[in-house]
Amino acid sequence: MNEQTFWEILEKVNQSPEEPNESLKSTLAKLTSNDIEVFDAIYTEKLKKLWHWDYWAVAFIICGCNTEYDFLDFCNWCLVQGKEFNIKLTSKPDDLFGYNYPIKDSLPYPYIDEFDLVPGLLFEELTGNELPYHQVVNFQPKGKRFKNKPKSLKECYPNLFNKFWKKN
Repeated sequence: MNEQTFWEILEKVNQSPEEPNESLKSTLAKLTSNDIEVFDAIYTEKLKKLWHWDYWAVAFIICGCNTEYDFLDFCNWCLVQGKEFNIKLTSKPDDLFGYNYPIKDSLPYPYIDEFDLVPGLLFEELTGNELPYHQVVNFQPKGKRFKNKPKSLKECYPNLFNKFWKKN
């Protein structure tokens, strides 16, 4: 398992018609327990890089994300979108305004619940042992907390703001 294989697995999950958690589980189940452990470690590393106020601001604009657990589910969704999406998210997030976001109840819904738990649960199921638990939501995001005022959000992310912000 290496970073290239990691992204290939997530691309396969993203392209699968299966529910993402089931797709990841069935893909990882074909690997060795060591590969599952390394996948989990890479996933955690990538997740921690996304645990930043700047990306939370993006999630707030797109889908009103305002809790740690929703943000975790947003980060899960972002990782499943693949390497290129994540490069853009971490370098030019405002350029993601044209991305095709999933819709639920007529609103953007870029979330995947508990995706980060799949490798650990599968590892335990296959080996009887637990992987190290990587707490993400119990830590303050990196960077400076964003201002959730429309003027500030529009200033930082004008394209995303113009596409997603609902004017009352």
